[in-house]
Amino acid sequence: MSRLLPRFFDYLLLVATAALFGACLTAKLRTGSYGLEIPDAPYMYERADFFLDAAFAALAGWLALWAAERFTRLGRSVSGRAAAGFVAALLVIYLGPPDPRVFGNTWGRWEPTFELFLAQWDIALPLAAAVLVARWAIRRIGATAA
Repeated sequence: MSRLLPRFFDYLLLVATAALFGACLTAKLRTGSYGLEIPDAPYMYERADFFLDAAFAALAGWLALWAAERFTRLGRSVSGRAAAGFVAALLVIYLGPPDPRVFGNTWGRWEPTFELFLAQWDIALPLAAAVLVARWAIRRIGATAA
């Protein structure tokens, strides 16, 4: 497998992670139970904004992952690549959708971080762990196909 294909799959995986977290978070905050709901606040935050936010957050996470694996010692070991992938997934979850304005306009300076990221560890940590497993599986399949 070429060196570009695993990086492309990393980006797609990070986009999916950001979108899945945003949909899970929206369902949990709106209904009080786990599920999937794409936020939609007409004239303020459309569905296209949701997916654009996921794509841009994934781009930032992908760049951080690439830089960590390329320019540090993390890329030389399996555990280092796993740690870099886990941190990149958490970064994508933090930066990704939805926009806090979807849930109201009275957010304080640090409230989105505490309420939409840190308080949602029960969604964020399993998603980040799933990213690790998926990256390992993609690399494993690529190594056997080559």
